[in-house]
Amino acid sequence: MLESIAASVIGGVSLRGGVGRVGNVVLGAFVLVLVSNAMNLMRVDSKIQTVVVGIVLIAAVAVDAWRQRVRQRKVA
Repeated sequence: MLESIAASVIGGVSLRGGVGRVGNVVLGAFVLVLVSNAMNLMRVDSKIQTVVVGIVLIAAVAVDAWRQRVRQRKVA
């Protein structure tokens, strides 16, 4: 479930409003698959892979929060 949420957030879907595009979510899933595959090829432990996905998810949420703040400043 963590990977599906991460793919959505990386794809640009806001956790606050749920607004996004399907194509972007597919690209987000593709990015996660690339990162996961690269870690598998480097023989990274599966527990560390989960941590990396979590870090990517946190970074995506932080970028989304930053975008929301910028949009609110432009409106006000």
